[in-house]
Amino acid sequence: MASDTQSSQRWEKGALLVGFVSLAAAVLVAHGSPPEAYELSIYAGTPPAFWLGTAAALLVAVFVGLRASGGTRRLALVLGGTAMLAVASLPVLRSYYFFGAGDSLTHLGWAKDIASGKLAVVDLLYPGTHTIAVMLADATGMELTRAMLVMVMAFTATFLLFLPLATWAITRDRRATTVAALSGLLFMPVNNVSVFDMPHPTTQAIMFLPLVLYLSARYLTRADRDGLAVGTPTGALLALASVAVVLVHPQQAANVLVVFVAIVGLQLVARYLGGEATDHRTFALQAVFLAGVFAVWTPRHERASGASSALVNMLMSGLQLGTETTQAAGSVASVGGSLQMLFLKLFAVSVVFCALAGLLVLGGVLGRIEESNLTAFSRYFGFALVPLFGLFAAYFIVSYEKLHFRQLGFIMVLVTILGAVALARGMDLLSTRFSLSPASARTLVGVVLVVMLAATVPTVYQSPYMYQSSSHVTEAQMTGYANAIEHRGSAPFVGIRGTGERWTDGVLGYEESRERKLGAASLYASETHPAVGENFTGSYITRHYDDRYLTFTDRVRQQELQVYDGFRFGAAGFRSLDATPGLNRVQANGGFQMYQINETS
Repeated sequence: MASDTQSSQRWEKGALLVGFVSLAAAVLVAHGSPPEAYELSIYAGTPPAFWLGTAAALLVAVFVGLRASGGTRRLALVLGGTAMLAVASLPVLRSYYFFGAGDSLTHLGWAKDIASGKLAVVDLLYPGTHTIAVMLADATGMELTRAMLVMVMAFTATFLLFLPLATWAITRDRRATTVAALSGLLFMPVNNVSVFDMPHPTTQAIMFLPLVLYLSARYLTRADRDGLAVGTPTGALLALASVAVVLVHPQQAANVLVVFVAIVGLQLVARYLGGEATDHRTFALQAVFLAGVFAVWTPRHERASGASSALVNMLMSGLQLGTETTQAAGSVASVGGSLQMLFLKLFAVSVVFCALAGLLVLGGVLGRIEESNLTAFSRYFGFALVPLFGLFAAYFIVSYEKLHFRQLGFIMVLVTILGAVALARGMDLLSTRFSLSPASARTLVGVVLVVMLAATVPTVYQSPYMYQSSSHVTEAQMTGYANAIEHRGSAPFVGIRGTGERWTDGVLGYEESRERKLGAASLYASETHPAVGENFTGSYITRHYDDRYLTFTDRVRQQELQVYDGFRFGAAGFRSLDATPGLNRVQANGGFQMYQINETS
């Protein structure tokens, strides 16, 4: 028996050595392969050696993490977390100029305005991430574009670290903590519909949530040994974290407040009826504090009140059930895809964890869980999920700016913890109900987690796998827009699908970009003369868009031809741009093209 144990320990340590060496080699390979131009897929653009090395590291992390104990297990979890952090930080490792071709460019513009003094921090609804990036750039001397990506990396690391720590604070169960650490590698909150692995404050707020939950669990369970003159160290840190989440993104802070209120509500019920939650410290002070910070900060910003008013007005005006989903189904089908298959790619693993979380919550409600802390927290989170899913349904009904998928991202943090605990407890059932040995049960769960990792790693980033193009932003693209702005004269820009406004935000800063209003229209969104399909020709554009500049990046061209298979904008249309009188290419640098449009008689 002793020899078997020693042999197993040697195997585990040897596997860890292989895992760490593989990961180190993978990181070096990624760092040594910066992109030469725009990459349609970060997966295809990254050398296969990186994927082989990280795959080996993740395999070792899963199976050693589930089998080993003590320091060996902790090293395995560190290996797994570092491997997925490397995957989620590929834009940093591979020295991307920037990553995030939509909202992220606008956030870059806000960060530039804060850095230049054009925008006061208190005048922005969610200045947290922008301020961190500006301070990081000032402290290190790195470019602000890179500082934004490093900021994203820091929030991702926070998620990977504090998700298992929050589970430990709730359960004090090493096995559940291990499964939670491995479940965190699945990145279920990131859905690439409205939660992205890029500079995007609502995503960073969701990545920050495990830290808030960890501090909340420690506060509730009275984990502090020493107190302060007023309150406790954990209470002070939790109050600070509450302020931080409001500044990172108030919408997600409102969701945190829902969780806090749910905890307070159940505590009041428990104190009236008697139950497990009566052993916990009252949470009312923390809930009131967060509500106060939210009430002071959020209403003073028009952007926050506008979104709330829009939601209420749309609900009052009648149902538009899943309008965006219906439109998406048509778009995916038109390029030869299946919405059902896309749903499976993006949400199959999340559905499994939702079912596991539901079983754990049901067990807590019915009193089938022996541990009092776990019973209380399963009820806390389960009760909070009711209004959270209610908001998800409201956003889905009105189809308002895909906010339902932001809501889902927040929900999946709670579901990841609950589902991981349920999966850990399921290993006991495998041993007792199906007569599997503990080692066999751990192996089976490990296989399930590996399959889930194989399903979720391809969805960390946007790619043709999900009928999208990468959000890679190259220096050539940004330089192209900067030169175009400088030399354009008085004529405005017209884009292919967008107006180019996001790009001018990123180049000039938000305030100057919106003041100058450089983006006039897009060929796709025009209500009077949409230049799509058979109308996407140089002659049609010169007839209807004269005295403007047509601008687009190499990303747009690759996306339309390789991802969308020329559905709206075909290859013949792009070729016609260079063969039409009155349509003159005045700028091109490999990443950006600009045509001057002059109507011909």
